[in-house]
Amino acid sequence: MKSMQILLVEDDVKHCDDFKDFVSSLTYPHSLHISNGESDGLKRVQQFLYDVLILDLELHKSDGDGLDFLKKLRQLNAPEPPYIIIVTNNNSPKTRETARELGADYIIWKGKVDYSPKLVMDLARTYFLGKMDSLPSEPPPVRSYSLEDEIKRHISAIGVNDDMNGKKYVIDAIAIVAKSNDSEINLNVGVYPVIAKRYSKSDGSVKKAIQAAIEKAWTITDDEIIAANYKAVVSGIKGTPTNKEFIFYFANKIKEESCKA
Repeated sequence: MKSMQILLVEDDVKHCDDFKDFVSSLTYPHSLHISNGESDGLKRVQQFLYDVLILDLELHKSDGDGLDFLKKLRQLNAPEPPYIIIVTNNNSPKTRETARELGADYIIWKGKVDYSPKLVMDLARTYFLGKMDSLPSEPPPVRSYSLEDEIKRHISAIGVNDDMNGKKYVIDAIAIVAKSNDSEINLNVGVYPVIAKRYSKSDGSVKKAIQAAIEKAWTITDDEIIAANYKAVVSGIKGTPTNKEFIFYFANKIKEESCKA
């Protein structure tokens, strides 16, 4: 059977030790990874596919907090997000409601009489077995991703979200450049007018909406997530990429990945 992959994001040393001690006694296949803070936890989720995420809401001894972690995890738009179990000393109904709205699947109060790592791991195990039982007996067909799918995956990871008016223009601009044989295509001539005509907008409004989406992504997304997903030098005056830098970076990245596939 597939090994259950678990990530514990917790900054309480004793709690981490309790989990390690209990998990070491388990007989079924599993792997427990421990992160002590928000930034490291998000980095791990980006780099590895976990089945279960056990998250403490109050990371007082490290960077960030659990609710902020959930918000940033949402921005990653992971194709297979982990099952999220919240463990917390905070029993506020409002906090619990907010955690659920941000994607928490189950919330356990540490003040429960029967709270223990066993309680949490039993819940994780129940979810994992259900997930395994629901998988088809034969491997599913390989899914082919469209160019638009690939673009959405890349820009969503860096914080260009569906609620941004310019997202569709960003997708179209990157697609036009990625498909073009002209490596020096002029955005003002070969990109903005094409998109503007498609949506019955002016060239200027398309250009501004794209820049606004990029600037907002740089404002709301954690620096480490940006650094992991955008490795080009930023020369924009505001500390964000220019439209050309952003569009060409992802167009070229997608073309390179396509050549390697």
